[in-house]
Amino acid sequence: MLSLALMSLAAVGTAQASALLDPQNRLHVGVSIVDAPSPVGLGIGFDSRLTRVISMDIGGFVSPVPILPDVKGLFGADGYPGYFELRHGLYITPGFRIPHAQPRTWAFDFIARLGGGAVWIANTDPERAGFQSTNYVVTATPAGIAGGEALVRFGNIGVRLSGKAVGFTASTDSPPDHWFLFRSQWGLEGFYQW
Repeated sequence: MLSLALMSLAAVGTAQASALLDPQNRLHVGVSIVDAPSPVGLGIGFDSRLTRVISMDIGGFVSPVPILPDVKGLFGADGYPGYFELRHGLYITPGFRIPHAQPRTWAFDFIARLGGGAVWIANTDPERAGFQSTNYVVTATPAGIAGGEALVRFGNIGVRLSGKAVGFTASTDSPPDHWFLFRSQWGLEGFYQW
C-alpha cells in the first residue's frame, strides 16, 4: 500500500515537472564537410530535448560527389591509413546542453555530444589493385562519435555549427592489416525549432 502511494506521488511530481518543460524539437539541414579531400556533402537530422540539459540528435551526412582520382593520403605516401576517407554516416548522439543565461530577443546554446553510429569509408589507395579514377571500395563499419555544436536562434529559425570526431576501424585483405582511425566531420546547417 505504501509503495502504491509513493508511486502515485512520483507520477504526480513527474507530470507537474513535465508540464513546466515545453517541447523543443529541431529539424536541421545543411552542408557537411568530411576530412579533405572529400568534397562537400549534405547533413540532415532531428534533435529533440529530453530534459532541460539532455537532448538526442538522430541524423546523418552523405558525400555524393566522388573523390577526385588524384587524391593524396592524409598521412603521406608511407601512411596507408591516410587513404581511408570518411564518406557517409548515420548517428545517434545524446547531448549535454551547457546551461547559461539567455538574451531576451534571441537564444544561443552550446551542446556537447557523445554517441555512435555507422559510417561508410572509402579505400582510395591508388596502389590498390583495380583502382581506376573514382572506382574505390566503400565499406560500412561501426563508429564512435564525439563532438559538439553551437546554435543561434531568432524565433523558430536558427543556424547550427557542428563538429564531430569519428573513430572507426579500417582494414585491408591484401596485405591483411587493420587500424583504428579518427576523421572529422563539420556541418553548417539551418534549423527550424518547434
